[in-house]
Amino acid sequence: MNLKREELKKKVFLIAYLIFFVLTIIGAILCVTHKVDNAGYAGIPMLIGLVFSMLYRNSKKAIEENKK
Repeated sequence: MNLKREELKKKVFLIAYLIFFVLTIIGAILCVTHKVDNAGYAGIPMLIGLVFSMLYRNSKKAIEENKK
């Protein structure tokens, strides 16, 4: 396994997770303040963010296993 490629994937997954986390917070604020009436503005980015967080954890785990 190419360790540099895995490190790059880990960084990309972390950045994508943070972006979707911010979108989730913004969507939740918009729902609470009644600017929008659809909870999907917070729910959909949350689901995508969870996927990226799982990919980040798996990538981090693979890197730790390869360093041993």
